[in-house]
Amino acid sequence: MKKNNSGKSPAQKNLAFESCVKTNEHGYADMANVSKNKRGPTTPTETPEKTHPEKKTKVNRMENSSKEEYTIQSFDLETQKLLKTALKDPGSVDLEKVSSVIVDQSLKDLIFSREAGRICYTIVQAEAKQTNGNVFRRNLLNRLQQEFKAREEIRKRSTQEWVCLVSFICNVFDYLKVNNMPMMALVHPVYDCLFRLAQSDALKNEEEVDCLVLQLHRIGDQLEKMNLQLMDELFNLLRDGFLLQEDLSSMGRLLLLEILEFRAGGWTLDEMAQKYYYSEVTD
Repeated sequence: MKKNNSGKSPAQKNLAFESCVKTNEHGYADMANVSKNKRGPTTPTETPEKTHPEKKTKVNRMENSSKEEYTIQSFDLETQKLLKTALKDPGSVDLEKVSSVIVDQSLKDLIFSREAGRICYTIVQAEAKQTNGNVFRRNLLNRLQQEFKAREEIRKRSTQEWVCLVSFICNVFDYLKVNNMPMMALVHPVYDCLFRLAQSDALKNEEEVDCLVLQLHRIGDQLEKMNLQLMDELFNLLRDGFLLQEDLSSMGRLLLLEILEFRAGGWTLDEMAQKYYYSEVTD
């Protein structure tokens, strides 16, 4: 992994979740109790908010609700009832149990891990509106911290579980906001996961490369705004891997070329490039 200006890697400089749980040298707030930003403490009406365009119309809110319902169908009836209640009346259920259920399912179901952030967002919003509390968010982030600490063991045990963990952490980063800004406590953990996926041994695995590229498509522009230096270092690794690593699969190499061009184009691809890459992937 490349070193930054301080001579430390992202993981060394900020031990991710471990160094974010309490106020650290960088001034980040307690990861499980993030309720402040530079403007000062949040007020009862200033709740974490996700400003996705799809939530601006009634029709699209209904579509999101349908997605949540569909996602919840993967659970047994008792757990479905628990989650549906948490979405509407979080104060009446055990939110620690709810967070554990969501994390457990995310680690074994890749599709769920890519959508669970929306459910977490809804519960956080409902709890903030109902009690101005953050019990669910605190328990969710504490549990994520535990899984993040064990990330290398998880990767050795199961590539699928590791990819699910990365997808879930990135999805939570995408949805959970404080004052319309990404949670600072999640920035370095997300970067650490992506840097791990950019190592030479991971680049040989198409499943990991696919996960890396998918996350960068989804949250790359947000991450870059939070820390441009780390994004530059990450893409230096990807560029070196693409140019110098000889044991990449043809699909892995194609995915790396696409994401390199995607960022170079300002996190977008022109129509011709899209047709080229998507036709190659389809073929």
